[in-house]
Amino acid sequence: MIALFVLALVFASWAPRVPQIKTDLRLGDGRLGLALLGAPVGAVLTLWLVGIAVARFGSVRVVRAALPSYCAVGSLFPLVGGQWSLFALLFLWGATSSGLDIAANAQAIGIERGYGRPIMATAHAAWTAGALSGAGIGTVAAALAVPVGAQFATLGAAGLAVALPATWWMLPDLAGPVAEPSGERSGARPAADQSVPARVAAGAAAAGAAAATERSRVRRGRRWSGRFAALCAVSFGSFLCEGVAADWSAVYLAEVTGAAAGVAGAGFVAFTVCMFAVRLVGDRAMARYGPPRTVRAFTAVAGVGFTGALAVGALPFGSAAGVIGFGALGIGTACVAPAVFSTAGRLGESAGTSIAVVSTVGYAGWLTGPPVVGGLAELVGLHRALTVVLLLLATIIVFAPALRAPRADSATDGRVSAPPATDIAPPATDIGGPATP
Repeated sequence: MIALFVLALVFASWAPRVPQIKTDLRLGDGRLGLALLGAPVGAVLTLWLVGIAVARFGSVRVVRAALPSYCAVGSLFPLVGGQWSLFALLFLWGATSSGLDIAANAQAIGIERGYGRPIMATAHAAWTAGALSGAGIGTVAAALAVPVGAQFATLGAAGLAVALPATWWMLPDLAGPVAEPSGERSGARPAADQSVPARVAAGAAAAGAAAATERSRVRRGRRWSGRFAALCAVSFGSFLCEGVAADWSAVYLAEVTGAAAGVAGAGFVAFTVCMFAVRLVGDRAMARYGPPRTVRAFTAVAGVGFTGALAVGALPFGSAAGVIGFGALGIGTACVAPAVFSTAGRLGESAGTSIAVVSTVGYAGWLTGPPVVGGLAELVGLHRALTVVLLLLATIIVFAPALRAPRADSATDGRVSAPPATDIAPPATDIGGPATP
C-alpha cells in the first residue's frame, strides 16, 4: 500500500504545476496537449513489458527497480526546455509509473490470497489518499512559487525513503507448485507459533496452489477468454468514467449549471473523496456480499445519482446536484478497479501479465473517453454528451458477474475464500503488520 500511496502522491502533485510549465515553456494549448500525451503513451506502451517482467522476475524485484526510477524522474524537470523534451520526460515518467503500478498491484493480489479475504479496495484507497495529498502539496507549492524540480526532488526523495525499506517485507511471488502449508507435512512451525508474515505467506502458498489448479481447469474449459473479455469491458467502462470526471466535471459545472469558478472544481473533489471513503469499506462489503453484488449496488447508486444530476442540470440548484452527481459517480467506480485487478490476477498465468492486460484496456478508456465526450459535446452539447456515462455504468452492471471468485463451486458468490489449509488462520485485524506493502 505504501508503494501505491507514493505512486499517486508524486504524480498527483504534477497537475497543479501544469499552468506554470505552460507559461515557462511558452506553449500553446495544442502543443501542451501533445506534450502531455507523453505520460499515458509511455504507460500504455510499457504495460505489456512490465507484465512480462513481473511474471519472470517477480513483483518484488520490479517494485524495487521501478521505485527509484519513478521517484527520480521528476527531479529532471529543470532540464526540460520545450515541447518535445517535456514529452520525453513525461514518457519516461509514465513508463516507470506503469512498472510500479502493475508490480504493486500484483504484490497486493498475493497478499490478498494469503489473508483469504479482499484487501484490494483498501490498497487502492491508499492510492486515492496519495492522490489527494499530492494534489494538495502541488497546489501549495504552486502558490508559494516553489521550483518544479525542487518540488519533485523533495517528494521523490521522501517517497523513496519511506517506500523502499518497506519492500523488504513484501511477499515472494508464487509460481508453479507450492509446498503443502501444513506443519505436519512440511515441517513448518504450527500456526499458533507463526508470526503474522509467516501465516500470510503460508496462506498465500495454499491459495496460490488452489488458484493454479483453478487456472488449469478454466483453461481446459475454454472459458478464460470470454470471461477475461468481460473483465476488460468492465475495466474500460470504469476508467472511462474516471477520465470523464477528471476532465469534464469542472467544465460541466461551469458551462451547464453556471457554477462559479470556485465551485466548479468541487465536482472532482467530491468524486475523489467519495471514492476514497467507499474504498475504505469496500473490502468488507465484497467479503460479505461478493464483488459482483457490491459493484452492482454501488454502480446503481452512481447511475441514480448521476441521472438525477443531469436531469436538473439547467435548474437553479443544478450546481449542487452536479457536485452530488459526481460524488455518486465516485461511489459507483470506487470498487470496480480493485475487483477487476483481483479477479484478473487469479485467472491468468501471471498476476502481473493479467493486470497489464486489463490496465491497458482501462487506460484506453481513460484516454479515449474525454475526446469522445468532447466530440459528442460539439454535436449535441455537453449536457447530453455526458449521458454516455450512464451507458458505461450500465455496461459495468451487465458484466459484473465476471467479477465472481475464480472457483466456480464457491458458495460465497464471488467472495474470496479462506486458504484451504486448516491450520492457517488469517490475522484478526483487517490489514496490518509488516507484510502489507
